[in-house]
Amino acid sequence: MLDAASTLQRHEASPMRRQVYVMLFGLIAATGLRVSEALNLRLDDLLPGGILHIRKTKFGKSRLVPLHPTVRDVLDGYLMLRRDVVGEDDHLFLSARGRKIGYAVANKAYRNMLQLAGIALGRARRPRIHDLRHSFATRVLEQGGAGRESIARRAVALMTYMGHSDLRYTYWYLQATPALMGEVASAAEALVAGDGPGDGQ
Repeated sequence: MLDAASTLQRHEASPMRRQVYVMLFGLIAATGLRVSEALNLRLDDLLPGGILHIRKTKFGKSRLVPLHPTVRDVLDGYLMLRRDVVGEDDHLFLSARGRKIGYAVANKAYRNMLQLAGIALGRARRPRIHDLRHSFATRVLEQGGAGRESIARRAVALMTYMGHSDLRYTYWYLQATPALMGEVASAAEALVAGDGPGDGQ
């Protein structure tokens, strides 16, 4: 799909249109950020060492999100192009008018990208930008060991990384891995309560 984003029509008023959406959707897919969190990013939220400072969260809490080295490299390349954009708005992702991109504009670009990628839009449930966050959570859970404690620790870490206020919200994103849900549920809740496997040892 990101290849499709790179073929989006170049807008005369926004020569970076392709790069903006490749970076926006790629960042969400690689970090699991909420769409609003990605769109709200400002240049000073990019901290040294490849860390994102997420300020405006769904639950009003700030958090730090470390980036994988490959994501950092792509972001650095994007920033080199972004520096040439003159304007007073310091948001990371800007529209053709040099302003922060709104959700409706981003969603339209996403739908265009899906169409270019040949992904059917006529089915009952259409793909959403938010599905990139869901896919990230599923990949994280599926990686690593299959033991209960290993899965539970990944779920707890994922809860923090994705900015969930409660482990139940993390479970919601993990429905795509039903084979692991039974293993993770009781173990993760025990870890949060402080009496999980290995507690005190």
